[in-house]
Amino acid sequence: MTNRLAAPGPKRILSLDGGGTRGIVTLAFLEHIEATLQKQLRRDDSFVLSEYFDLIGGTSVGSIIATQLAMGDRVATIRGRFEDWASAIFKPNVFGRLHYKFGAGPLTSKIKTVVQDETLASETLKTGLCIVMKRMDTGSVWPLVNNPHDRYWEARTVAGKNSARRGNKDFKLWELVRSSTAAPTFFSPKRIDVFAGLHDGEFQGTFIDGAVSPYNCPALQLFMLAGIKGYNLGGGDLATGGKSWPLGAHNLLMISVGTGTFGAKVTPGSIAAWDAIQSLQGMIGDGTDLGLTMLQWMSRSRLPWAIDRAVRDLQHDMLHADGSPAVPLLSFQRYDICLEKDDLNPHRKVLDNETELKRLQPLIDVKNMPRLYELAVAAAKTQVSAEDFPAAFNAVAANDVMAA
Repeated sequence: MTNRLAAPGPKRILSLDGGGTRGIVTLAFLEHIEATLQKQLRRDDSFVLSEYFDLIGGTSVGSIIATQLAMGDRVATIRGRFEDWASAIFKPNVFGRLHYKFGAGPLTSKIKTVVQDETLASETLKTGLCIVMKRMDTGSVWPLVNNPHDRYWEARTVAGKNSARRGNKDFKLWELVRSSTAAPTFFSPKRIDVFAGLHDGEFQGTFIDGAVSPYNCPALQLFMLAGIKGYNLGGGDLATGGKSWPLGAHNLLMISVGTGTFGAKVTPGSIAAWDAIQSLQGMIGDGTDLGLTMLQWMSRSRLPWAIDRAVRDLQHDMLHADGSPAVPLLSFQRYDICLEKDDLNPHRKVLDNETELKRLQPLIDVKNMPRLYELAVAAAKTQVSAEDFPAAFNAVAANDVMAA
């Protein structure tokens, strides 16, 4: 992993959104991406996305998918598990409304069947993995990466504590994925021992779904991981600031995959908690819009996403200093479908029937999965193109495979 992350040359990132059972949309796009790259690289059915992408990151259900991809699984295998798991994971809690909607036991056990007791340092991870979660008790976002050059990779002593802080490499994969999927009201928070061997509240962190941050769509966070020296994906000397990955359209490729998008419209009610929950859903969408705005502002997308009626898709903008040339900082493409009528994004339109679109929007309706998969498969055929995977990146991928 040290060699792969810190090696010179272009890098490729895959970003996967959260979205509950709508993760089936992501999987439909990933199947088409896998098939496109397999054909482009002239590989057989042993080809997996971990051979191409140097960093795969996800939030919530995206973390479940990202972890399995990083472990070298084919997308069809992951989809089979997801379809098999869904009814058990999203089985309503029998204890009523005052408890979390779903018990965390089935979710944890399903994750463990794949990752078992492996840690973030596990050699079962074939490529870079980022799991995005939110630490509730400190209010901080935790994007944990299997990067041996990370500042917090190794255990370390902390002044005033009688136990060493666990290194990121020692966290179990299952507890990280469980944390990233702990959506408020749906699943209980996950408590993790941040300090080794101590289980009281002072030495534990309380983690919830990474969607409760600007990074339910983790693409912007993953770009920052790549481009900010302090994250040290390039394997530099942290004493002198660290080393980032090189930026530029020929150096950094990012593919972002959604779970179906729509505007979360809030209707004020008479229950304060309900208003808060509805408003939070709207904020999750705001974070996605922010990430797409920034990344499209810094790139040239073949099939850009129209943000709103004011800025549209930013194809006439490029972030740069006055007087300097407008140079893209990355190659970027977003794949997703619209689960509402949106005349600004005709390439993502899947239905005209507003009643059915609304029925497909919930995060946790297992019955919607077959229809969502059908719609996303059709959308992937029109959105995913070999043009989105430039030859410069494909050549590096081929060399990596031969070297392996």
